[in-house]
Amino acid sequence: MPPSSPRLFRAAAAAVLDAVARRTAPPVVTAVRDDGLTTLPAAILAELHEHVLAAERERVPGVLVVAGDKRGGTAVVVADARMTSREVRVYGVADRAALAAALTAHGFRPDATRVTLLDGWPDADADDAEPVAVAYLGRRAVGSALAPLAARLAPGGVLVAAAFAPDERRTIEAVAQAHRLALARKPRRLTLRRAA
Repeated sequence: MPPSSPRLFRAAAAAVLDAVARRTAPPVVTAVRDDGLTTLPAAILAELHEHVLAAERERVPGVLVVAGDKRGGTAVVVADARMTSREVRVYGVADRAALAAALTAHGFRPDATRVTLLDGWPDADADDAEPVAVAYLGRRAVGSALAPLAARLAPGGVLVAAAFAPDERRTIEAVAQAHRLALARKPRRLTLRRAA
């Protein structure tokens, strides 16, 4: 078997999973992908949507967090999944106007829907460090936001971190172990969960 075969197999499997997810995903997932607001596969977005719904159903305390979302698609999916007025905090915002426009186009005007856009990264030691119910970390946020958010993960809370490279996976695995979080390895991401 040529060395590239396992990589090709994983890519083909991921494409099949994404095709299935596109057919079964909530409409917001298709909308943000069609609008070019994210490059995340539909399977990851649908899973994140379900994590937020589950946190709402199970009344997991805390805020919802998106870190490292360049275009706003992930923030739209998280905001859409809420069944309450729970706050969504979007960290690492580089282009506030573009992100606000993306959210507003999908019915989540930041100043009216408890979606807060923040320029920096979360700090575990901040005075306002609320528990986190569900968090998504894009690749550029893993180094800066992973440890502070893992420390704040509420009982029953979930953190989904993008992970493509082996060093990213090792970093996430080390943080999960340090904070005693259950770890699930999935294609292109790792999911950390604190026991309820």
